[in-house]
Amino acid sequence: MSKNYYHRILTYFICLWMAIFTGSAQPIQNPIIPGFHPDPCIVRVQGDYYIVTSTFEWFPGIPIYHSTDLEHWEQIGNVLTRKSQLDLTGIPDAEGVYAPSITWHDGLFYVTYTIVHPGLQWSSKGYPNYIVTATNPAGPWSEPTYINSLGFDPSLFIDENGKGYIVVRIFDHRKGHPSSPGIGIHELDMKTLKPIGQPRFIYSGWGKQSAEGPKLLKKDGYYYLFTAEGGTGYGHYEAVARSRNIYGPYERAPHIFYTAKDNPEWPVQKAGHGTMFSTPGGEWYTTHLASRPLTKQGHCPLGRETYLQKVEWKDGWPQLAGGGTLPVPAVARPAQSCSNTPQPPTAACDDFSGTTLADKYITTREPFLPSWIKLKEGKLHLRGREALGCLYHQSLLAQRVTAFNQSFETRLTFRPVHYRQSAGLCLYYNTTHFYALGLTHDEQKGLVLELTGADKTYLEYLSERIPVPTADVWMRAAIDYGKLQFYYSTDGKEWTPIGPVLDFGKLSDDYTGGFTGAVAGLFAQDGVYESTWAAFDYFSCKEE
Repeated sequence: MSKNYYHRILTYFICLWMAIFTGSAQPIQNPIIPGFHPDPCIVRVQGDYYIVTSTFEWFPGIPIYHSTDLEHWEQIGNVLTRKSQLDLTGIPDAEGVYAPSITWHDGLFYVTYTIVHPGLQWSSKGYPNYIVTATNPAGPWSEPTYINSLGFDPSLFIDENGKGYIVVRIFDHRKGHPSSPGIGIHELDMKTLKPIGQPRFIYSGWGKQSAEGPKLLKKDGYYYLFTAEGGTGYGHYEAVARSRNIYGPYERAPHIFYTAKDNPEWPVQKAGHGTMFSTPGGEWYTTHLASRPLTKQGHCPLGRETYLQKVEWKDGWPQLAGGGTLPVPAVARPAQSCSNTPQPPTAACDDFSGTTLADKYITTREPFLPSWIKLKEGKLHLRGREALGCLYHQSLLAQRVTAFNQSFETRLTFRPVHYRQSAGLCLYYNTTHFYALGLTHDEQKGLVLELTGADKTYLEYLSERIPVPTADVWMRAAIDYGKLQFYYSTDGKEWTPIGPVLDFGKLSDDYTGGFTGAVAGLFAQDGVYESTWAAFDYFSCKEE
């Protein structure tokens, strides 16, 4: 039996134990938002919950999800939808939008975020921090107001007296100083959203100058400062400290809040970077990021996903419900929550018959513009531009991979006349790690299919060039845990595998050194004139 089988059995028994322990027949299953959704931050407004997550080099920036029961989440929009809000031109992989934070106060939503710019080392990168506002979380959101450039992961805290503060991970490039000393704070004028006075250093964290993702919470006269520490890999953990004064000194809790770093067999790994909140009934929970590895501390191609944990307070400190520090894969629902709330419908197959793209779709570094992407005559049209390994103008429409047993399918119409023109279906992580099945042209064979990829070096040929009789071709990519197989068809009925069984695990943070997750995408490229259009009838996603 495979390691994946034992992994699933372990998860099942943990969920069964949670149901017995909590007295609930239907606990909330983690992750609550699967796939590439790292650094989640949540806010409750009366009976509604909203979550935002990081997007890095992907556009639009910062998806926003809504729920009324903490179990069923629906994407209602994206925060950064215009180039005036988010300019990612030429941004390298794993830079861009880091760790947004969402806050609500007096009828207005606030989202803070960093756009990380490349630099020689972490201490000298560019870290412009911004804030945008909206009365409706679905948007539109305002133009950004610049705050400061101290570091990344800015979070807005509004005190009981109405004063605003930005807490942020700070960096120091000076010789002889820690490159990341910890957490700083900067008072904010809530009318102008501009900082007041000078920033102050307030907390160093538990470990080796790795405190990040700061969030402030005030309860019972204490300011609680939550920090993600230990890096965002298998050593990740969430810590908490408290102070009677917002500027400190901060007293560390006698224990780590939650982590899986000392339990490599546990199915929920890399846990940290959370946000505490309470329900209308006074129960406490936290969101956080975590990952599901294919094998013991192995690759996590679904990326860092959004999880939920129930929290209790003991002796003035938060702890996971039931004690201990291990985040669990199934969580007791709030007492007043209805366990039969219907899940919002999700279209498994997009036939492109509408006039706008669904909120789930993302691309790299730039907005969806009619100059390169169009919906017309019931099809998606992509103009071929730069190749998938480029940093500027890719024609790529992608959606997140959210399960280990998914298949993606499309029907393509494309008439290339040159070998530098190609269009098709890809499984993509970044510009140096992807697999792509493309319809292209060969001088001797005419129309051909070829499977290519990138594994740190670009470009690898993973199949022979297979002639096809028509410019209309069906394509499919099937994921089976760590395995990935591409297929093609010329009639939509009989399917033929193309290329070898591929390693899906390579499309992961662990293999690439990135921070995002695998996506499935439709692409078109034209390295001759950047003028050839490809048409796609549909884009389906199915869990096997």
